[in-house]
Amino acid sequence: MIDLLKNILGDTISIFTIMNPLSAGAIMLTLVDDTTTKKEFKTIAGKSSKTVFLAMLILFLSGTYIFNFFGIQPDGLRVFGGIILLVMGFDMVQGHGKKSNHQSTDHVAAQQQNDISMVPLSIPIIVGPGLATTLINLSITNKGWESYTSVAIAIIICSLANFLILSRMPFIKRRLGVNGLKVFNRLMGLIVGSLAAQMLITGAFGLYDNFFK
Repeated sequence: MIDLLKNILGDTISIFTIMNPLSAGAIMLTLVDDTTTKKEFKTIAGKSSKTVFLAMLILFLSGTYIFNFFGIQPDGLRVFGGIILLVMGFDMVQGHGKKSNHQSTDHVAAQQQNDISMVPLSIPIIVGPGLATTLINLSITNKGWESYTSVAIAIIICSLANFLILSRMPFIKRRLGVNGLKVFNRLMGLIVGSLAAQMLITGAFGLYDNFFK
C-alpha cells in the first residue's frame, strides 16, 4: 500500500509539472474577454478538464499498442521525449511559459471563437507533445495492475487540479501577480528539466546496450 502511494505521488508530480495548469491558466486569461464571469470560467475549466482527462487516459492506455504496432523501441521514445521535455524545461526556466505547445495562429483563432476549452486550451496547450510523450513513456514502462492503477489515479488527481486552478485563475493571478506566476513557472521548469535528463540518459544507455552490446 505504501509503495502504491509513493508511485501515485511520483506519477502525479511528473504529470502535473508537465501539464503546468498555472501557465495554461495564464494563457487562458489572454483568450477570454474581460467580461467573462466566474460561472463562465467554471464552465471553461470543466470542459477543459474533461477533455484533458480523456486525452491523457487515451494516450496512456494506447501507448504500448502504438509502439508495438510500429515496432518502435521504448528507449527511442525516451531519448526523443527527453529532448522535447528538455526544451520545455529550458523554455519554462527562461519564463516563456507554454510557448512550445501552441502556435500564434492557435491564439488568434481562439480569440475569434466562443469556446476555447477544448481547442486550443486543452489541446495543444495543456496536452501538448511533452505531456503526450510522458504518458506514452509511462504506458510502455509500467507493468502490472499497481502501476496502471497508480498512473490512472494520478491522471484523475491532475485533471481535478486542472479544474480547480483554471476555474480560480482570476483569483490566483490577483494573489500571485505576474511575477509570482513567473517564479512558479521557473520552479516547474527545473522539475521538468530534471525529469527530461533522467529520461534522456535512461534511453541513451538503453539504446547503447541494445546496439553495441
